[in-house]
Amino acid sequence: MIALNKLMHEANEDIPQLPESLESDPLAHKLLRWLTTQGYPLEMRIARAFLDLGRVTQSGYYHDSEADCYREIDVQVGMRSDMEKDPWLEVTLCIEAKSSTEKPWVLFCMDHDSPLHPIAAVVQRFCSAPMREWLERQARFKEVRKLPLFDIELSPGYSLVRASLGQSQGEDVAYKAVLSSVKACHWATTRTDTEPHANKFLIMAIPVIVIDAPLFKCTLNEQGKLQLSRTNIGTLIWHDNRLVPTAPPNIIVSVVTEAGLPEFVERVRSSVEPLIARYEEN
Repeated sequence: MIALNKLMHEANEDIPQLPESLESDPLAHKLLRWLTTQGYPLEMRIARAFLDLGRVTQSGYYHDSEADCYREIDVQVGMRSDMEKDPWLEVTLCIEAKSSTEKPWVLFCMDHDSPLHPIAAVVQRFCSAPMREWLERQARFKEVRKLPLFDIELSPGYSLVRASLGQSQGEDVAYKAVLSSVKACHWATTRTDTEPHANKFLIMAIPVIVIDAPLFKCTLNEQGKLQLSRTNIGTLIWHDNRLVPTAPPNIIVSVVTEAGLPEFVERVRSSVEPLIARYEEN
């Protein structure tokens, strides 16, 4: 009984406190408990983490060209050069948030180094045509290839799954999350609905998955047995580009835990700011 009371006390501590004006409202208590089991708080925390980096949009929309309909993308972060100069450069993060604290995610990793040449790791991105041309020139420089967003770790992932740890595997949450983020990137770099001349701007979009569960890398050791290691930031190199128009041969996706967000935000900052500086200098 003591152990049970302790667990209930800890569970209640995880639920935010209501303001005094709602303390006696049973519906508000039910609503708050429900909200804590959904993904909305994670989306809000992600948005807050990027506020100092650029323009943050929550619950934006993109056009799914395959289904010919509009879908929601959880968070978008846009970082631009001086917009008074025409054209301008923009780097956008298209973030899909997935909340499931009790279900770890697994990034299955290659036995060898990244299959991408360092130049390919720079240019194989979702880009508008002018951005691709500019990146191809910038990729010749080592200092650009070594920017944190382009410097892919050894043995990146080739597949991503969310473990169910139960009898039923359920839907492929990881695949749908990646696909949504990737399609949002395609839309961000090709849309002309809000700006008829958008194809003259330099735009790059990066797909990102943020989870509030543990992330494990899975490899085989020398004896051929499974080996797990825990990480907060990983890279998925996705080869399924058939469903996404304008997709590069290899789609590079960042997978980040909520604990890894501060480090990832700094990686973005220390990559995008030098890119914008190079563009404005030239």
